Amino acid sequence: MRRATNQAIAFALKQHEAVNHIVEPEPLAKAWGVIIIPGKANRATNGPPSVITLKRDTYAPRQRFTMHHELGHIMIQRAGLEEAIKGEVDAEDAQDHLEMVASYIGSLLVMPDPLVRRAFDRYGVTPQTVLDLQSSARVSFAAASRRIALAHTDEPTTIFLSGATTVLDVASTHPRSSLRPYSRLPDPRASFPHAALLTLSDHIRPRTIGVIVGWREEEA
Repeated sequence: MRRATNQAIAFALKQHEAVNHIVEPEPLAKAWGVIIIPGKANRATNGPPSVITLKRDTYAPRQRFTMHHELGHIMIQRAGLEEAIKGEVDAEDAQDHLEMVASYIGSLLVMPDPLVRRAFDRYGVTPQTVLDLQSSARVSFAAASRRIALAHTDEPTTIFLSGATTVLDVASTHPRSSLRPYSRLPDPRASFPHAALLTLSDHIRPRTIGVIVGWREEEA
């Protein structure tokens, strides 16, 4: 990652640790002295006072990540790095890049290191690890799988969700991963015999979660 981005992430993590990794956005905002109010747009201003406005149609518990994302913006602004982050890319991509950094910080706030470590300690690097983080952080499978894949830095890691004969979602840190959403995967065990697999039967059509660590070249 780029220098200003890394600095903003490090600042946010330090501030989060200082309030004992509060996960829920409203208590976290309160601990950081941020006011959350309804507004016409989703927007964060460090101020003072520090204020987050949320669209009325998204001001609900299910929109937790919107609040985490805006808290990410507050952290970037408090670190004084907003313009530096924008300057890491071309002008036409600056705002999108800033939003991506805020979203990444938001993901770290809703899935902090203690939750991730607890999932690894309980289940190692397996499908159950992803499900544990998904449940404890109350996030989507896609969000949890990406967080786990990025957090497991020992070896390249690929996490996929398949249904019937198709890949539904994939998160990978392997540079040569061939898996893509909507690619065919009729038999995960035959295709990836070294994968840790878990079949979920709580749906009309069974789905399979696969975790592949340190692919061999013939499996890439």
